[in-house]
Amino acid sequence: MSLCNRELCPSVRCLTLPDARFKTARITVGLFMPLTKDTVEEQAILPFLLTRACAKYPDFTALQRHLNRLYGAAVSGDVARVGETQALVLTAECTADRYALHGETVAADCAALLCEMLFAPALENGVFRAQDVEIEKRCLAQTVAAQVNEKQWYAQCQAEKLLCPDEAYSIGRYGEGSRIEALTPEQVTAAWKRVLREATVQILVQDEGELPAVEEAFRRGFAAVEGRAPVPCETVKLAKRDAVRRTERMDVNQCKLVMGFATGCAGKDAAVPAMRLACALLGGTATSLLMRNVREKLSLCYYCSSQYDRLKGVIFVKSGVEEANAARTEQEILRQVACVANGEFTDAQLEETRRAMCQAFEGVGDAGAAIGAWYVAQGLSDTPETPEETKRKIEAVTREQVIEAAKQWQLGCVYLLAPKGGVTDV
Repeated sequence: MSLCNRELCPSVRCLTLPDARFKTARITVGLFMPLTKDTVEEQAILPFLLTRACAKYPDFTALQRHLNRLYGAAVSGDVARVGETQALVLTAECTADRYALHGETVAADCAALLCEMLFAPALENGVFRAQDVEIEKRCLAQTVAAQVNEKQWYAQCQAEKLLCPDEAYSIGRYGEGSRIEALTPEQVTAAWKRVLREATVQILVQDEGELPAVEEAFRRGFAAVEGRAPVPCETVKLAKRDAVRRTERMDVNQCKLVMGFATGCAGKDAAVPAMRLACALLGGTATSLLMRNVREKLSLCYYCSSQYDRLKGVIFVKSGVEEANAARTEQEILRQVACVANGEFTDAQLEETRRAMCQAFEGVGDAGAAIGAWYVAQGLSDTPETPEETKRKIEAVTREQVIEAAKQWQLGCVYLLAPKGGVTDV
């Protein structure tokens, strides 16, 4: 994939990715703001509120009629966490222009619609309409409340809080349900104006060719924002510390064990590719050391995997276990970590892991949504990497670099979600 990278105005970057393989075009707008406890909820509601209506199409019927005229185009909002940054994402997907029956510029029209939603939302007396805010508050609060039912996700979030207490990394991307319910239209409107002034912005255009009209629409929009002064978005690398433990008991049948490790390697550090490969060797593929030994050979868990967040410099190892096997599973996971650090793996295992990672990078370009997520995750980089560039870096990592990367891991937390019986800090 050939990526074109242009700065439209300060801290507003447009990436265009010409690709004629798809029958659709996709425009993704990412607005990146620091993740803070004071602003997370009022910012999280914005993508959903902005994409439900705008001043030009102020209700569902008018908006849907317009989308139908655009060959059934769709708009959506979402929120992501990128390191210690909150990413507010607006997306439009539509039929590629070459399939329009009468030569319409569908992609450019969708970009214009996103601009209407972003810069001229549906307001009443200068603030978001109370009814719209109430609907989106209820939906967002329900989303937050439902997360506790996703026990793997819940355990991961609790482990992040345990590993990174009092750090922005421990803040959920949507915030807390009680604070969402307390939001007012005035608060949300102030947050919208602040985001337009202060956000770092990435616009990704996925279409068969470059669309200068799209770039110009967003350039004019952000250039007209009064007092625009983007604020820095930074993620602080996690410092190594002594391990802390917590057991939480809920109404569950299967325990969730999450172990967090500080790596000391994050961001643009040269060792990041080696750290990614080392983490995948440990537990990032279907044939990883954790899967081969902890799950298959010893039958200690239902699943076991590892994941590296290269922005924060942390690795989480997640597994589903019986409580009687939790302590032994933890010991065996640490033994497998030591195996990677001591080079106790074969060249064949390393190459098998490398091939699996490279195949995954090759597959990113097969789906428009996956491409969008890839670049949202790099939304704060002036020079984002293509999947092909990342693949080449993984291919260049040596066995010695993998071993050296694994030697830097230090256990920082052990969180166990176990059957009901109270909460115990160990």
